[in-house]
Amino acid sequence: MVAITVILAAVIATFVMNMGPNENTVPNAQFEFEEDSSGTGDFIVAHDGGQAVPHSEITLSSSSAGSLAGSGDYTAGDPVVNSLTAGTGTVEIIWENPNSDETQVIFSEDVPS
Repeated sequence: MVAITVILAAVIATFVMNMGPNENTVPNAQFEFEEDSSGTGDFIVAHDGGQAVPHSEITLSSSSAGSLAGSGDYTAGDPVVNSLTAGTGTVEIIWENPNSDETQVIFSEDVPS
């Protein structure tokens, strides 16, 4: 009984003191389409709130000709995807866990017309 209590206390202490394995989790962020300010009729995808998203942890899948914008961490208000032609298909932003092969789509929508 004493041994079980000591082991249980050690496990609880490890998680309370944040000494467990460092796990990357999918960022909780929102994105939205905005009209590009260049006046071309193109669209961008902007970070609309939530957690910062590291540029190094995302990829773009698009049937439109967009590209990832900038570098570093994307935070609210930052453009994430540039140069999306109106009505040209689906855009997906895919998060990739840097510590494993895990991926997850964190944004997927059709480009507005």
